[in-house]
Amino acid sequence: MSMEYAAAIDLSGRFGGIALQKGKEVLLAESRPMRGRDSAVLAAWIAERLAAVDVELDQVRSWTVGSGPGSFTGMRLAAALVAGWTFEREGVETRCVPTAVALASRITSAPGETIGCLFDGRNRELIYFQVENRDGEPVPTGRTAVLNHEQAAVFFAAPADRHWAALAVELPALEPLLPEALFPHVAAVAELDLTALIRSSYRAYDNDLTDLVYIRPAVFTAPIS
Repeated sequence: MSMEYAAAIDLSGRFGGIALQKGKEVLLAESRPMRGRDSAVLAAWIAERLAAVDVELDQVRSWTVGSGPGSFTGMRLAAALVAGWTFEREGVETRCVPTAVALASRITSAPGETIGCLFDGRNRELIYFQVENRDGEPVPTGRTAVLNHEQAAVFFAAPADRHWAALAVELPALEPLLPEALFPHVAAVAELDLTALIRSSYRAYDNDLTDLVYIRPAVFTAPIS
């Protein structure tokens, strides 16, 4: 059975998503609400959506996992699924690409311009992840931050980006955290472009599904005696 398909999956936020391509032809690009216990159906749902276009899991040669930023549990679940599906299979390649690439891909920008991708970090914080248009491809710059309201006021006092974007479903949580002057300029994105994860050329297929975007520092507590 030939393996000529490339797929991307994402479970970094409030939606689970799947995209599938054969060469440059997009065969599938779908998402559905999936949080908490709903994520238990991710594997079955992906298999179902692939079957709807007459493709089986073992026909997919290249897998890309959206690596965030977002829900670390969701990202690990998606990575673990792909790791299981591809375990000890020859000729199959995997990688992680930040989900922010799929968000930035929805924004019209010129080469050299940067997009500040904003995510709900929960706990009254936002996650900032910068992506740059490099010859038409959104590529992470490495600039990231976790900000509360006061920190965001300082961080965005002299904005470094030409564009800002956030998922529309997360805007209500982001509005109280962002400066009033900046919020109207944040583009509301209805859904991620997961095909951008498949198209991404800056990141090689390295078969490393552990490289997840975990911006928030670890919290250490003293042992209970």
